[in-house]
Amino acid sequence: MRQPTFGASTRATAGVTTTGTTPGTTTAVLDGPPDGDAGTAAPARGEAWRPYLVIAGLVTSFTLFTLLGSLVLALLNLPLDLLRWAGIVVLALLGIGLLVPRFEEVLERPFARFAPKRDRTANRSGFLLGLGLGAVYVPCAGPVLAAITVAGATGDIGVGTVVLTVSFALGAALPLLVFALAGRRVAERVKAFRAHQRGIRATGGVLMLALALALSFNLTDAIQRALPGYTETLQARIAENETVQQQLDLGGLVTEENAGLDRCTNNAAELQECGPAPEIRGIDTWLNTDDGAGLTLADLRGDVVLVDFWAYSCINCQRSVPHVTAWDDAYRDAGLTVIGVHTPEYAFERETRNVVAGGERLGIEYPVAQDNAYSTWTAYRNRYWPAHYLIDATGVVRHVSQGEGATRTPRRSSASC
Repeated sequence: MRQPTFGASTRATAGVTTTGTTPGTTTAVLDGPPDGDAGTAAPARGEAWRPYLVIAGLVTSFTLFTLLGSLVLALLNLPLDLLRWAGIVVLALLGIGLLVPRFEEVLERPFARFAPKRDRTANRSGFLLGLGLGAVYVPCAGPVLAAITVAGATGDIGVGTVVLTVSFALGAALPLLVFALAGRRVAERVKAFRAHQRGIRATGGVLMLALALALSFNLTDAIQRALPGYTETLQARIAENETVQQQLDLGGLVTEENAGLDRCTNNAAELQECGPAPEIRGIDTWLNTDDGAGLTLADLRGDVVLVDFWAYSCINCQRSVPHVTAWDDAYRDAGLTVIGVHTPEYAFERETRNVVAGGERLGIEYPVAQDNAYSTWTAYRNRYWPAHYLIDATGVVRHVSQGEGATRTPRRSSASC
């Protein structure tokens, strides 16, 4: 799952880092104990609230940005990656605040109202930090987040969608709170943290500034691709459950065009007959084609086509794309056409310049279709990043694989491809 590194900001005495498997990783520093014996002192009442306020800010901003960010920015005609850059700026400002206490006081003043009156000094920046983290927080995209993202981007938002979004945000944020509280407990009990409080604050500030810089230049992507997915074994066990497979299979609107996809089994060992492939439609922009010309499956009849749903900031997609580019290099001359359908998870992924840069970093040279309206995504009843649909030369879907890791080549069945 996409899990950012987490903590709080001011009066820090312990650095706590938790590493996820996806981009958008964030790092911050937790509060330590108040003046007194480092081995026995408990945090002041105000300091005790800080981790909870950070989580509250993160859940609030993530919920609002996910459901309303794209719509609001589009209505105001603002850049669709504005929220992400605003979050990065907040992280940089908080980093400066850790290094310069007087600047920190200026940042905290507008947020004093969010803390109990007696505890405002210790809590002022906690909620602000959470708001900033929510803007750059990029959890792993499973079917639940896919449903939320599509609902928010298309304006189909109801009470159920809001409840689902808040529940998802809480579920993703609670483990971070556990790490935060555990880190603070260590800071309370280890005397060395108290003795080196100023140095740890400065280190935290430098780390937050480094993180903001790394996010600005997408340097976190390569780091996270190299890290192991520590929940992969658990996820694999859950995914093997037959009931889970049925519930998380293809969803969306069933039409005459895509009804045959029900005959496909996810990541089947052999090629299957899954009905005619839905046409690629509703594309905003085509990349890596002659003069930006669009492609249709009808024009590609006679070629084997691989439709790859992806998003450039999705860590699972980043790990999957090298396999897709390798297939493109190996089989393009033999009649394989790869089409990357870029369907955004977040508002900043709608910007064409960001998609172009992301594709270049991943070495993508095959055609890419920007599916900002989720038209092709809906036509294929897709719910995953990444997801692959293999279409034979007659236009029939023969194989569907969903999620990272499903990169094995299916055996040919009795019907030819």
